[in-house]
Amino acid sequence: MWGSMFKSRAKKSKMLEEGDVAQVIDRADNKFKHGQFSEAIEQYDAVLKQVPRNFRALHNKGLALFALNKFEKSIECYDRALEVRPGALHVKLNKAISLNSKRDFNGAKSLLDEIISLVPTNKEALNARALSEFNLGLDTQGIQDLKKAIDIDPSYTMAWNNLGCFYLGLDELEAAIECFDQTLTIDTKNYDAFLLKDMALERRERKAKRA
Repeated sequence: MWGSMFKSRAKKSKMLEEGDVAQVIDRADNKFKHGQFSEAIEQYDAVLKQVPRNFRALHNKGLALFALNKFEKSIECYDRALEVRPGALHVKLNKAISLNSKRDFNGAKSLLDEIISLVPTNKEALNARALSEFNLGLDTQGIQDLKKAIDIDPSYTMAWNNLGCFYLGLDELEAAIECFDQTLTIDTKNYDAFLLKDMALERRERKAKRA
């Protein structure tokens, strides 16, 4: 009896020594940064097994699941993190991005409306809401949101590139090309912008031949 008790205490002590929460999460975050998402999730789970309501582990596990395209599971993690900190806007933003990715554009927009009402200068939220609006057929609102994001940060390449995609979808080719040029001025190695600009140029050339 006494022997098993001492073993139990030794085991518990070892768990606390090896499983220092901050250190384990730091290791998981490092794996995440190096693209080792499954390994990172294992580390976050090790923390959550001991501390089920650890906010950082819940949120970062959600990010890792998102990186693996497991959008439903990422949303579950964000919801659990929001139970711990209901006002965490960055978690709500990441949840909205996951909702967009699983094509729940109404759900994403509703959440993004809330975020932007509280922080109108949140460029990431404006960019994400524009994606929701584009897929909901709200082109004018989407363009306005992207222009607001660019006004906040003129070097925001994602907003420039997305604005170019909006214009390309609307067949406004000159405006699209200008946006892709802006993207490439800021980020000369943006491969997506190169491809999209070429697409816009080819479409413009075909239209000119038909005219």
